[in-house]
Amino acid sequence: MSKISTYTTVAPTASDKLIGTDVAGTVTDATKNFTAGSVAALAKKAGVLSLPAHADNATASGAGLAAGDLYQTDGTGAAPLNAAGIVMVVQ
Repeated sequence: MSKISTYTTVAPTASDKLIGTDVAGTVTDATKNFTAGSVAALAKKAGVLSLPAHADNATASGAGLAAGDLYQTDGTGAAPLNAAGIVMVVQ
């Protein structure tokens, strides 16, 4: 097997496979294949790729986000949160 630095870099497709570790499986820390599409879907489900927009922490919490969840500002909050797109963590 070649050194990883010798492989070409390409744009991934949803069907490309990634190697990972299944930490919750019946065989502890089993090596598994995951598709790039399944990883993207998981990130979207977890709110990483498509963040909800809220004015501030209070609004995000009121909308049901829990501590540690990510959201982005919608630009309607008080300064300095009056700029849309600032990534925030619910406190």
